[in-house]
Amino acid sequence: MPAGDNEITFGNIMRSKFGNTCLNGKRVFNLKIPGHDKVTISVDQSIILKDGRTVLIEIDSANMAKLVSGQYALLNGMYDNDRSKCLFLVLHYYVAYNPKRTIKNLKAIQHFNENSEWIPFAAYHIIEFEKLIDSVDSLEELVDKIWPNN
Repeated sequence: MPAGDNEITFGNIMRSKFGNTCLNGKRVFNLKIPGHDKVTISVDQSIILKDGRTVLIEIDSANMAKLVSGQYALLNGMYDNDRSKCLFLVLHYYVAYNPKRTIKNLKAIQHFNENSEWIPFAAYHIIEFEKLIDSVDSLEELVDKIWPNN
């Protein structure tokens, strides 16, 4: 299924369970270093909860763990809000994809600068994530389940 179709499908799944206002749309981030060329990075979807937590969601429709890792590195360079209240969530639609590959690559990115505060991350195959959606009653409960250290 083409990437845009998976983004639409994900949105439909979320809205059918949590209502039309559960998602906050695509987010775009810009490099804000004077003298550098304009660089932007985006995520496909986002969730912003009333408690201040933000989930930045990337829908991976192909076998793109390394590309997503580069996106994560750029996002960390451009994100200027409270990282402790942010989660980078990767949802894989690629058939039989093991999200542990993505986790391994994201951890490797963090290794290059271990003293930095990195945005926490999580990765799921959409089949596993749909089971999580089915197991909860609210969007807050879903985010609690995927939030690191919960």
